[in-house]
Amino acid sequence: MTHNQRVQRALSYVSSFLIILAALGVGKLVASQLPFAFPGSIIGMLLLFLLLNFQLVKLHWLEASGGLLLRHMALLFIPVAVGLLAYLDTVLASLTVILINVVLGIALILFVVGHVFQRMNRS
Repeated sequence: MTHNQRVQRALSYVSSFLIILAALGVGKLVASQLPFAFPGSIIGMLLLFLLLNFQLVKLHWLEASGGLLLRHMALLFIPVAVGLLAYLDTVLASLTVILINVVLGIALILFVVGHVFQRMNRS
């Protein structure tokens, strides 16, 4: 790989990360202005989705950093798992309720997706 190719690749990573970070920043700014608590990261993801959907941001602009984040996604869950260990006694005490909610959530998702699929296939 030549020096120019490495520089081009680095710029691709930086520019795509900046687009993602800009969406996150705008999402956090919007969330701070809301009269109720809502995660800015979710608003940022919705904003990025809308930008991609309306093709204001092209998918190939984000492929470099998106691929990198997907390749290393497992590492991003380590802090959550470690934080969960701090509340292990609470989780174990509520394990029955958690499992019931997981099973009911999966059943509800299957039900809704099944009905939407059937409704879409009628036409």
